[in-house]
Amino acid sequence: VIDSIVIHDDLLQYIMDSLEWIPSKNPSMQGPPSGRGINYHGVTLFDNHSSETLISIFSSWKSLIKNAPDKFELTGEFVYGEADNQEGDYKKLVFNRDEVITQFEKIILMGEVLSKDEFFLYHFGI
Repeated sequence: VIDSIVIHDDLLQYIMDSLEWIPSKNPSMQGPPSGRGINYHGVTLFDNHSSETLISIFSSWKSLIKNAPDKFELTGEFVYGEADNQEGDYKKLVFNRDEVITQFEKIILMGEVLSKDEFFLYHFGI
């Protein structure tokens, strides 16, 4: 292990649809482990075939988030009220812009390393 990074689960869930476009390997699958996206609850491997898409997706998110205020809010999942008669609402997700940009920059750098050699970026789920 050369380096590691932790991304808050709420942020990962928010960008999950775009992560499904990244070529990946799921070693828990029977047969060829090739696929796309992340194994949310298990291991996912990204390699040099993943690097271009991984870099592009995280660069795009980074560019978008650069426009956010220092502390920014995203809309999370719908949460029902605690009692049957209470209405639900969407969860409010609050992040620090500079922290998120730093995390995404680190993933972009990891993607650049993936593109140059036979390394793996290892995601081990929640």
